[in-house]
Amino acid sequence: MEPKPHKTYREQVALLADRGMLIDDEDAAMALLRRVGYYTLSGYSYPFRFKDSAGVRTGRFRPGTSLTQVEAIWEFDNRLRAAAFGPLQHVETYLRALLGYRLGEVDPMIHRKPERLSMDRASDYPVWIAKLDRQVRDSREEFVVHHREKRNSVVPIWVAVDVLDWGGLSYLYSFAPLGVRDNVAQAFGLNAAQLKSWVRALNVVRNVCAHHSRLYNRYYSLTPKLPRRGLYPALDAIVPVKDSTFAMLTLLQHLALNTLGANTRLLPSVLRTFPADSGMELTSMGAPADWASSSLWRLRT
Repeated sequence: MEPKPHKTYREQVALLADRGMLIDDEDAAMALLRRVGYYTLSGYSYPFRFKDSAGVRTGRFRPGTSLTQVEAIWEFDNRLRAAAFGPLQHVETYLRALLGYRLGEVDPMIHRKPERLSMDRASDYPVWIAKLDRQVRDSREEFVVHHREKRNSVVPIWVAVDVLDWGGLSYLYSFAPLGVRDNVAQAFGLNAAQLKSWVRALNVVRNVCAHHSRLYNRYYSLTPKLPRRGLYPALDAIVPVKDSTFAMLTLLQHLALNTLGANTRLLPSVLRTFPADSGMELTSMGAPADWASSSLWRLRT
C-alpha cells in the first residue's frame, strides 16, 4: 500500500475546511499546524466529528466546529499535563522515600534477597533486578558513584530506590513483604492491593505527561481498585468511569492530599479553566457534572 501523499500546511488547512471545520484566519491556522502538527491536532478534533448510524466517527465535522475551539482544547490539555506532572513528581518522591525506609527496616539489602520478598509474579524479579543493576552501573549521581567506588557496589535499598523510575518503583512495591506494602499504603489512606493498582495505572499517566501526549479524554486499560463505597465520596463518583482521564486525576489528587509537600491546588485550578465555549464539556473526560463541589476538588488556601 502506498502512503498518503504529503500535504503542505495550506493544503492541510483546506482539507480541514473541506471536512466542515470553520477556519477564521488561514495564516493563523497554518501557524498552528506548524507548531502542533496535523495528526497531534487531529486527536483533539476527533470528538467533533459526526458519527454514522453505526456510531463510528466519520471524516466530517459537526456544524459550527471551528479550529479555534480545537485549539482551546489543545491549550487546556497542555495546562492539564503540566498540572498533573507536578503532583505526580511529589507522589513519586514520597512513595520512593516510604519504600526505601520501610524496606530498609527489614533488611538494608532486601532487594538482593528474593527469598525475603513477597513477589506476586516471580518471573518479574530477574528482569527488574537486571534493570536496576544497569541503572546503578550507569548512574552519575554522586551518592551512587560513592557506593559503587567506595562501598564495593554495596548499594542499600534506600539508595537503590533513588535510581528507579515510576515503573521500577511499581514493581518494587509489588515485591515488598506484605507488612511493608500495608504500611506504605496506609500512608495514603488505602490498602496494599488498592495502592498497587493505583501506582500501575498512574504510571501510564506519568508517561503521557512526560512525552507530551494527549491527556484530555484518553481512556486507560489499567484501572484502579477502589475502597469500599462510602469511605471516600469522591472515589465513589468515579466507579462508572474508572478508565477515564478524570478518574486518573482523581486518584492523583487523593494521593497528593496524602503526600507531604504536594501542591493540591494545581489540578483543581486547571480543571476550572476548561474552555466553556469549546463545544465540549468536562464530562467528556469522565467528570461528573457536580465534580467541583466535591471536597477532594475544592480550592484550598
